[in-house]
Amino acid sequence: MFAHVAVLDGAVVGVALWFQTYSTWTGRPSLYLEDLFVADVARGTGAGKALFRALAREAVRRDCARIDWAVLDWNETAAGFYEAIGARPSTGWQPWRIEGAALERLAAG
Repeated sequence: MFAHVAVLDGAVVGVALWFQTYSTWTGRPSLYLEDLFVADVARGTGAGKALFRALAREAVRRDCARIDWAVLDWNETAAGFYEAIGARPSTGWQPWRIEGAALERLAAG
């Protein structure tokens, strides 16, 4: 797990938590952004864009084919920000998850 932080006036106001993955589709590594957070007081200051720029530089440095992340379907503000920096939603793939009792049953099985 890696992190980049955004600092404004000496205070940490944002964080991007990520890890490297591998894409069998591209035959190259990729970055997965697990979490992006920018404090309310820093939204609109460029902190989020600076974090994504740092991620993009890291991805290029590591010869990554892409950066992937998930966005909650109701978070229109985030989706608008991502579209503004040139991102687009993926199509054809659905996020899936196993947790709770189902995870416990699978592990015990």
